[in-house]
Amino acid sequence: MNAPQTLFRPLTESVEPQARITFSQTPNGDSYISAQQVGYPFHLGRTLKLPDDPPGMAAVYLQSCSGGIFAGEHLHVQVRAEPGSQAHVSTGAATVAHSMLEQPAQQVVSLEAKSGALLEYLPMATILFPHARLHSRVEVILHPAARVMLCDAFCLHAPEGNTGVFDAYRADLQVRSHNGRLLAGDHLALTGEDMRRRLPGVSEGMQALATFMLVGHDLPVDALKQRLRDALSSLPDSYVGVSALPNDCGVSLRLMTLDAVALRTGLHCAWSCVREQLFGAAPRPRRK
Repeated sequence: MNAPQTLFRPLTESVEPQARITFSQTPNGDSYISAQQVGYPFHLGRTLKLPDDPPGMAAVYLQSCSGGIFAGEHLHVQVRAEPGSQAHVSTGAATVAHSMLEQPAQQVVSLEAKSGALLEYLPMATILFPHARLHSRVEVILHPAARVMLCDAFCLHAPEGNTGVFDAYRADLQVRSHNGRLLAGDHLALTGEDMRRRLPGVSEGMQALATFMLVGHDLPVDALKQRLRDALSSLPDSYVGVSALPNDCGVSLRLMTLDAVALRTGLHCAWSCVREQLFGAAPRPRRK
């Protein structure tokens, strides 16, 4: 279901990233932040080494200082993992997309994993308030032997006494090789009125949606698909779809749930499945 294009401005202008983060690997195999340039509205926490993560992985929280996403904002986050490094980037809390009566907002996330790197970008869901108009773009550059795990998720919320819904949400995701070849793409466009109608095949009664991907070449795709389907098939009040990505570049999961709590549970389950398949150990839950 496509959102009317007039709800979003043409994306012709280039927006300089407000947050640039680069991870590198030390000679002994540990990963660390080798370069950072982070300005308002973002704040980057200190590097953490967390139990049950792959050896040497660096974990950080990228947080918003502004209280959410507002009308007319152009946000851009750029994360790069240098060869052999392993990094996990998340957020300390969900991000609120506020009402946008004047003009829409956009958020761009640029992810690049160099040869042999592992980059996990798993933020908590965006909360769409009534009349929010948000365009989310995730752009991945994948080098040989690299792996990127990512998600893009949203849920609905209205303050007490407000019966409105968001105006429009659009999500574009592209995965390209290091030489610019398009490997996979995903496009989602939905209006609040579509969700209010609860149409079968669109949302029915679901209030939260996520796209989760593991991208990389020479992955055990069939085993990953089966493991994800087995683990998430018992998730109550949800729809789950798992498929292989084209060009042998990974696995994609679409998840719809009744609320944000169920969505968080499902995403953690998916993350755990992939970690166990690739590294033999499930991650511990992050902040709630």
